[in-house]
Amino acid sequence: MIGKETALVLTILALTIGGTVALADSGNKTSSAVLLSETEIVAQRGIRQGERSSDKAEKLIEQLDLSDEQVQQLNTIRQKYASQLQPLRERIRTTADELRTMMQGEASDTALRMKHKDMVSLRQQMGDLRFESMIEMRKVLTPQQRQEFAQLMQQRRQRDGWNRGNQESTP
Repeated sequence: MIGKETALVLTILALTIGGTVALADSGNKTSSAVLLSETEIVAQRGIRQGERSSDKAEKLIEQLDLSDEQVQQLNTIRQKYASQLQPLRERIRTTADELRTMMQGEASDTALRMKHKDMVSLRQQMGDLRFESMIEMRKVLTPQQRQEFAQLMQQRRQRDGWNRGNQESTP
């Protein structure tokens, strides 16, 4: 059984990287982009379906044959970005709440547009940070691990009937 910290590392890896790829996805996915976007989906489905994230993480570690050193490197990267991402998430939530309140009230169009620009800017900052973390995390995986992960995620997509953008799901 893997430790809680390792499970957390892989879950954070999934969530951090997946969000970035969703922002950057324009229909032409590289294997690394598939790798990263699918990780988030797996983590979210595991949580929703009641499967413990530590079980998912353990399977992923086994299937990708991640070394202890790789897991530690991913944890270090996660910690590096977590302190920047958390306050930004809070600012996004606050700004979104403010925008919803303004939309319900009597705010001027100009004020709404300004608040919307704030929101867009914060989301861009979040995307940039996620992308930078994705680049660092990607360097930890070998090309073979990236390919293997992409294949695993393709299989899950087909099994679960997941469809995104221009990709067709298989019945």
